[in-house]
Amino acid sequence: MKNFMSDNTKRNINFDFILNEIKPITEYGIKTKKEAQPFVKGQEEELLIEFNKIRAFTDTKKRREIIDILKHIKNIQEIIIRAKNDQALDIVELFEVKNFLIQSEKLVKSLRGTLITIYDDLKITSLPHLNEILDPNDEKLYTFYIYDDYSKKLRNIRLEKRESDIAIRQFKKEIKDNLKIKYGIKLNLRDEITINKAEKEKIENLLKDENLRVSGENYLNIIFTLKNNQKIDNLEKTIEILTLNEEKEEFKIRKNISTEIKNNYDEIVENINAIGRIDFLIAKANHAQKTNSVEPEITKNLELIIKGGRNLKLAETLKEKHKEYVPVDVSINKNVVCITGANMGGKTVSLRMIGQIISSVSFGLFVPCDYAKLCLFEHLYISVGDDQSIEKGLSTFGAEIVNLKEALENSNKRSLILIDELAGGTNPKEGYAITKAVVNYLKKRDCITVITTHYDNVANDEEVQNLQVAGLKYDDENIKGEGFIKNIDQISKFMDYRLIEVKYQSFTPKDALNIAKLAGIDEEIIIDAERYL
Repeated sequence: MKNFMSDNTKRNINFDFILNEIKPITEYGIKTKKEAQPFVKGQEEELLIEFNKIRAFTDTKKRREIIDILKHIKNIQEIIIRAKNDQALDIVELFEVKNFLIQSEKLVKSLRGTLITIYDDLKITSLPHLNEILDPNDEKLYTFYIYDDYSKKLRNIRLEKRESDIAIRQFKKEIKDNLKIKYGIKLNLRDEITINKAEKEKIENLLKDENLRVSGENYLNIIFTLKNNQKIDNLEKTIEILTLNEEKEEFKIRKNISTEIKNNYDEIVENINAIGRIDFLIAKANHAQKTNSVEPEITKNLELIIKGGRNLKLAETLKEKHKEYVPVDVSINKNVVCITGANMGGKTVSLRMIGQIISSVSFGLFVPCDYAKLCLFEHLYISVGDDQSIEKGLSTFGAEIVNLKEALENSNKRSLILIDELAGGTNPKEGYAITKAVVNYLKKRDCITVITTHYDNVANDEEVQNLQVAGLKYDDENIKGEGFIKNIDQISKFMDYRLIEVKYQSFTPKDALNIAKLAGIDEEIIIDAERYL
């Protein structure tokens, strides 16, 4: 991503906000999103295929069903790597692989009959042989157990263990029944009996009995526990040996199953990758639906047309304040575009909106507008001030010029360059000269440059397109009728943020005094300022 745009650009166009709103469900989808690369000039056909895939998920009625399946898919990447490295997986790991196979099979069935299956990179391969190994009884339960069916030897061991255990229980029952008849006592489930020390005669008899032993004592009671006889000891030793043999046989079976997983490693990885892509595409489809975004028309020509464009981050901020966002139309048909208009007229917002929409389409997203016809770029750059550079000791102008070098160096390839108030941080004469020179340089390059400026005559050039913010909607009398504004947010209701194309206008609009009037600045100051103008 960094070759396409820097972290600073990503932050300044609020594309980090957009990415945070794309929310895959599985760890595979999150990884796919993290590793996503932009579609650049020359990849128009690949981008159209990506849009077709998003549309396939947008249109299918099975999207909710697929999402429900994705919620149950866990990350088994490390588990299958262990199997690939010839390590025997444990019971929990084998359960996770089995669950993955069950969910994968559900996805295969859910996707059947949809347009999604025409794309090879979204196909999930059924693995019936591995399913049968992990679920030999075809129970399709979300558990894993090493069944007796895995090995005749294992079946015999477990059978002998069960028989020995039954024999032990039978011997103990006989002893306990005899004790009950002989002493009138009944041992609990732990094979224990508590006798009060006041029953001295009973205690003396129990102490002499070969089937009992003292396991505990306090100042009131003595606790007796059943003592094994030779037969029980022999059976318990047999069970210990059988248990060791059972563990060895189970390990052998787990090793064999792990080897089968290793043999299917490539197919599992392909399914993992397909699930990651499906998850990411569904997240894109969900975002498009949530934001009322549309599929843009893609052109190979150097052209940008946006109708009803929205800056999603600002739109959400305004919504929280119960304010309405005003969509903006932008139609760019020349290499350099100057946006002119008063401060607070929304020029920077429009600049960010353009960058946000282009970065979104470059990463295969539908875009927040009513219609868009866009080309692809190889590099995206925006300059709206660099706080980090200022913190390092550079002035606002110094930081701007240092970062401008990045844009100019990349202007030899298809780039979108967005600059807010170029050279606005230095004296007007030099600022105008630098701005005019940069415009002259960039209008000859195969890129689109959008610059906001207050300097007169910058856009007075037949090779430069001039878009002007409509600006304040009221004249002096109407403004006075509304009363003075009390805070900066109130200005928005007087502003018309639309961009209107003008030709060969030598001066930029001057709304600063009108805004000062609206704010209620003393009339003496306003009159004096008008005299200087």
